[in-house]
Amino acid sequence: MRQTAGTAEQDARALAIAEQVAALLGELDALQPGSVHAMAGRISGPGLELRNVSGTWTVRTDR
Repeated sequence: MRQTAGTAEQDARALAIAEQVAALLGELDALQPGSVHAMAGRISGPGLELRNVSGTWTVRTDR
């Protein structure tokens, strides 16, 4: 993960977004417990896969 020096406001915003992502991943995992897996550039869950391709996150379904 890239480390950059941010302002306190940016750091607070990043934390808020990360907390939202964690909550959403928890909801995905609740659909099929143990199904959410995260690796560098990839998050998979029940019936879907999120990938970071060239800096852009995309979602594929029915994997």
